[in-house]
Amino acid sequence: MSDYWLGMEAYAIKKTLEREDLALQAWMNQTVQATKGSDKHPQPMYKKFEDFYDANELEDNIRGEFEPDYVSKHAIEKNEQDEIRSRWDAIQKMRERRNK
Repeated sequence: MSDYWLGMEAYAIKKTLEREDLALQAWMNQTVQATKGSDKHPQPMYKKFEDFYDANELEDNIRGEFEPDYVSKHAIEKNEQDEIRSRWDAIQKMRERRNK
């Protein structure tokens, strides 16, 4: 009989988690339908799905918590973009000095 009640408890918890997933989906549906701009010309709040829910970023955050030597892909990309931007700025400064 104790196995039966344990199974019933597990089933009830499973159903509660399923309801939570449904509630989360409903909330996300409402969030995705959010708009900005005027009433006559509404624009979607999120242009791409990744703007709303970036699974790669979440995965990077999780892996960063559990793996001490993990470097996220976003950090590498950001560093590359920062390096390109700083080099471009240096080139622009050199051009300005030449033109003076």
